[in-house]
Amino acid sequence: MKIRSGKDFWAGLMFTGFGIFFMLVALSYSMGTASRMGPAYFPFVLGGMLTLLGGAIVLRGYVSTFEYPLKVFPFRLSMLIAALFVGGAAYFASDSLQGTPAAEFAIVGLALALFVGAFGPKSMFVVLIAVMIFGYAIQPLGLVLAIVLLIVISAFGGHDFRKKEVIILTIVLILFGVLVFVKGLGLPFNLWPGA
Repeated sequence: MKIRSGKDFWAGLMFTGFGIFFMLVALSYSMGTASRMGPAYFPFVLGGMLTLLGGAIVLRGYVSTFEYPLKVFPFRLSMLIAALFVGGAAYFASDSLQGTPAAEFAIVGLALALFVGAFGPKSMFVVLIAVMIFGYAIQPLGLVLAIVLLIVISAFGGHDFRKKEVIILTIVLILFGVLVFVKGLGLPFNLWPGA
């Protein structure tokens, strides 16, 4: 069979891989039932849905009527293998790295950079790095500044940086985050540094 859409094919493989990974990690926790969910229930179900979605997208890559050459979405197998090796090492060494967030950040960042480098697009790399920075910045900087970092860094992954859109999106997400997560759900997020 001929792959007609390289973008769909590789995106589907990526979704399927992530879904299988989440399902395998979830198996090490107790599953529970639908009425009394254990810690593995949500990641396992989400991983299963992601795997099904990925499979459907892979199939779409074979039957798509739009012609995309496979080289539109470059793939480097050696970088993917290196990313999986470094990511696996970071996962299994996470207990010994508990007291050193800088080392943990560096290893996870290297694995992420290798993984994104295997697939190529700048935008995917920038957005994933922005999400990783948000996760590490939310505690010391607070929710508001972490959201600002997330939006501004992610905006550099697009084709052009529009200040007006970035400002509007930042304000909307800050209001949404504060109203839903802090006020509505009562989650103990710091809004500002040291607060």
